[in-house]
Amino acid sequence: LLKDAPIQVPKVRFGKTELQMPVVTLGCMRFQQSWNRGSGPAVFDITNVQDECQENLVEIIRHAYYCGITHIETAKMYGTSQLQIGVALKQLFDAGEIQRKDLIIQTKGAVSSGMTIQGYKTDVLNSFQLLKLDYVDLFSVHGLNTQQDYDALFSKSNRNDNLIIALQELKKEGKIRHIGFSSHGPADLIQRCIETNAFDYANLHYHFCGSYTASGDLEDGRGNLSNIRLAHSKDMGVFVISGYDKGGRLYAPSNKLRDLCLPDMEPMTYGSVWLWQHAIHHNAPIHTFVVGAARPSDLDQPVLASHLLYQDQNELSNRRQRITDRLTQAMEDALGKKWVQNWHVGVPNAHASIYQTHLTGLVWTYNLIHGWGMLDFAKDRYAPMVGHLKNWSSEKTKEENMKKMGPGFAWMPGTAIDTTLDYTQDFVNCPEENKDTLLKAIQFVHEWASKKENNKIIPLEWETAYDMRPWTAFPE
Repeated sequence: LLKDAPIQVPKVRFGKTELQMPVVTLGCMRFQQSWNRGSGPAVFDITNVQDECQENLVEIIRHAYYCGITHIETAKMYGTSQLQIGVALKQLFDAGEIQRKDLIIQTKGAVSSGMTIQGYKTDVLNSFQLLKLDYVDLFSVHGLNTQQDYDALFSKSNRNDNLIIALQELKKEGKIRHIGFSSHGPADLIQRCIETNAFDYANLHYHFCGSYTASGDLEDGRGNLSNIRLAHSKDMGVFVISGYDKGGRLYAPSNKLRDLCLPDMEPMTYGSVWLWQHAIHHNAPIHTFVVGAARPSDLDQPVLASHLLYQDQNELSNRRQRITDRLTQAMEDALGKKWVQNWHVGVPNAHASIYQTHLTGLVWTYNLIHGWGMLDFAKDRYAPMVGHLKNWSSEKTKEENMKKMGPGFAWMPGTAIDTTLDYTQDFVNCPEENKDTLLKAIQFVHEWASKKENNKIIPLEWETAYDMRPWTAFPE
């Protein structure tokens, strides 16, 4: 379909940046040769990149541009991504296939407490050098996840050392057009970041099924919804991270989730439309979401889904709402309306719980399993917690444990359940009628979402309906 009749992804105003943003963004963390970390060999030169990998990367960018996906998003943390993209862009620019002015290029770089303004500027400029660019349209503080990250940007003992100054200076020099941030952090931290008025846009987790690491946060328990609205009040661009993976593993949905979406849409299409129509059903626009492509065809489903935005929006809204109503009813049928409305009350997240257990996240996935059969999604969320628990000790302080667990904890927070510990104190501020169910919920997720072998018979509606991934990503 795309080859014979190219569909241009619609574009929307990206808040006060005034950029015309495609509603689908090309994410660049799944097509590179190497992560340059872990056990694999490090790659620092394009001559060490496999021809197959680089040719695939070029074809992905070419196909994205052909479909109107003109926003390319990468990061220093994505291994060889910037290096390979720089070579690919030069090839495409030199051949006249694409012009620089027709692309919105975004990269990201993290901060640390020991970093200086000059050190951060040098770090950012090194990314530009790898990308072979004089400037980027969008630069994000990558993983503004913790209070320490916030303090490094805005609250150093000498305010003249705050790292946000580095980005402001680069903006004045024309190296950065617009400054933003990405976060896997708790919703209250994200709220404070937005309230600084230092950013033009934000990259956040927020989906029809929850807000990933921020699910259950804030007083209403709706995670980043209030932050989406706050960003809108400040005319910020809103970019949603991982629409198909952290947004519900929609490329491999459960039978139950798929049944609840049909006949109106497949789950991937519903997840897309739910975000694109957010201004209609929640009064605050979401401008784009990212698709991490490992091959050109990974973009086809969202591109074809975006074609719906050219059609009757009332009819599309009706289809979306029918699915939303079925999902809501299924969740209430499984768990009870009162529980669905107030399960989050008093439940601490990984940053506030006694044992650094991501209790909001565990109860959230408990709900998703029972309501929509999303067991495999819960397993994906629980696996990093199991890893963190191996480095956690009840004999250490919170600070000592955080150091031992490493930087990955801030990105995928929480330790798994330790069956020798008593979690009742973590629920002391929860409604009395919820406490027993909360304890049962976290134990349920521990038993069902652990990837260890067990003899449990998985209900058919929890099993995977299909898996749209034909091969693994290059760095995996």
